[in-house]
Amino acid sequence: MPHINVLSLFAFAISISGFVGANESKGFEQEKLYGRWSCQHAMKNANTMIKVDYDINYSADGKASGNGTVWLRMQNFPEMEYSLSNRSTWEVKADSLIMSSVDFTLVNRSHPELDQILNFESLFPQNVRESSTILELTQSKFVARSDSYGGVYSCSKRISEL
Repeated sequence: MPHINVLSLFAFAISISGFVGANESKGFEQEKLYGRWSCQHAMKNANTMIKVDYDINYSADGKASGNGTVWLRMQNFPEMEYSLSNRSTWEVKADSLIMSSVDFTLVNRSHPELDQILNFESLFPQNVRESSTILELTQSKFVARSDSYGGVYSCSKRISEL
């Protein structure tokens, strides 16, 4: 079934809010995460393409919230566009920052009639924990790799936050 094949690619929808982890050799500073980030990510395999544009706000109180757009293209289906929103908590543990999803919503904006066949939101539990390894973290740039599936994300600090 096509949605089983895309499930691993769709895992980024959850982990996109979990761009986290620490690299002690680079002197990870938690405070650099605070604020609003604009993130992009794309994945492609033989039959599936997924792209995401996502804005996330990391607060000093350990809460994060974000929203964005996900585009999904699968063989034998029209390209689909989803809105994505997520509220999470985050915490630093040892050399990782762990994200725990509190509220996750994925809405098919382009072809809701296909939800009976491809209802991706129903495949994701509400309370998901995810971690990522930071590859680069500066005042204006954030690049991380998901520990669960290896995808790399790139984020830039929103100009109003610099």
